[in-house]
Amino acid sequence: MRAWHIENLKNVKLEESAVPRKAGEVKVKMSKVALSATDLTFFQDEKKRISIPGHSAVAYVSESDADSGLQLGARAVLSPYLTVKEHGVETIKTMGVDEDGMLQDFACVPYENVFPLPDGVSDEEAVFTEYIAMGNKVFSAIDCEKGDYVVIVGASTLGLILGQLATYYQCVPILVDMDAEKLALASKWDIYYTLNPTFDDLERKVEQITGGRMSEVAIIAGESIPLNTALRLVKNQGQVILAGYVLKAKQPVDTDIILKKQLVMSGVCNGDGEMSSAINLLANKAIHTEGLIDHSIDFEDFPKFVGECVKYPHKFNKVLVTFD
Repeated sequence: MRAWHIENLKNVKLEESAVPRKAGEVKVKMSKVALSATDLTFFQDEKKRISIPGHSAVAYVSESDADSGLQLGARAVLSPYLTVKEHGVETIKTMGVDEDGMLQDFACVPYENVFPLPDGVSDEEAVFTEYIAMGNKVFSAIDCEKGDYVVIVGASTLGLILGQLATYYQCVPILVDMDAEKLALASKWDIYYTLNPTFDDLERKVEQITGGRMSEVAIIAGESIPLNTALRLVKNQGQVILAGYVLKAKQPVDTDIILKKQLVMSGVCNGDGEMSSAINLLANKAIHTEGLIDHSIDFEDFPKFVGECVKYPHKFNKVLVTFD
């Protein structure tokens, strides 16, 4: 097995190893792994716990036991979520975030992490399954009804998918970001309300859109807008959900707003249990992904990608790594 290991953002090396397949595992050959500059954020921290990036992948079953129910050669999307015991309690760890990731030509993963793909879902669509799964988990945590307003702060990959899921679940999304191109992409996908704080008075605009009641929910899916600004867009006793894997910058929180408005805050950091539903959404064409991948590279060229991200940290939205 060959894998790209990152010691730091200036030291990337290809390492080979022989990892035997354990009972209950499937050996897979990677086909596509999706990466973004966010993946490299983990390697800016000296206390990082992983050396191999990547938490979104499509692969082919290479080696498996008969009782796995998986056919050799089957095309599948991999769930990055691993259930482990920590201090005697089961918890979810994410490959590429908490554990070494998928940027390797072969990997051994548990049976339950391999989800066969229908023919109607392409590799390029399937690498977003995990984001849709997390989005589904966000909406499972939201107490909202048909017609409720949902402010989504951040037109990240997750934010753009959350906007589409809000429409799918018959809520009204209001997407907020400073990137005009991403907001234009959202509009193309019929996310009607898109706001840019460079030009818009956010509080006044949300008040107008919602008829004065403000949003029932705010979902934080990016860091282009201060958290405290998002808190002001939610109605009294509304919900605020932080969604995603990592916050690159530590943001101050105005607890006075939370207390006075009696806001309910929570976090969602994985899509465990939602992978099958996410695949169905892709198969039914309920979620769009075209335009989210803006660059492709070969596995061998990964160090060049890292170098570009170091020079231009906001250059890439999503990069697709292709294996031979």
